[in-house]
Amino acid sequence: MIVRALGFWVMKSKNAFIGIALGMLASNGAYATGFEKNPACLEASKQSLENHLTEEKLIWSQEGGQVRDVQFQPIYREKTNQCFFKLNFKIVKPGELMNTYYLVDAFENRIYAAYLGVLKRMGAKPNEPPLNCTYGVAYDEKTSCTTKAELDGFVKSLIEQN
Repeated sequence: MIVRALGFWVMKSKNAFIGIALGMLASNGAYATGFEKNPACLEASKQSLENHLTEEKLIWSQEGGQVRDVQFQPIYREKTNQCFFKLNFKIVKPGELMNTYYLVDAFENRIYAAYLGVLKRMGAKPNEPPLNCTYGVAYDEKTSCTTKAELDGFVKSLIEQN
């Protein structure tokens, strides 16, 4: 269950409370800062978030890892009636710390951008390339990227498009 408390979205799970920061959204009108214009977007984002976190926790627990430090930012674009959310979290495994990022269409449950990078790994080279970095609007048109900055550029252009 996800509830709002002190300006944060908090996911109440069986084992813990996960603080989910909404972050500041752009105020230039590119996308809505509130969800009063489309409350279905916020509900779809919360449901899709719960589904993604359940899957990620299951996958990484089988690999000996844990999902931590979850950050969630829903985004509604009134002009195009698009509903996205950004999802960031860390994966903690023995000897490894990884960072994961997704941009998801909450209505379609489609992933537009995905990133998995190593923050710390015993014996790893500095500035190791990401394990996964892909983006695109269609599955068969995905583009591989080499840096998080390249991925961030795509995300920004998609969210702020006219």
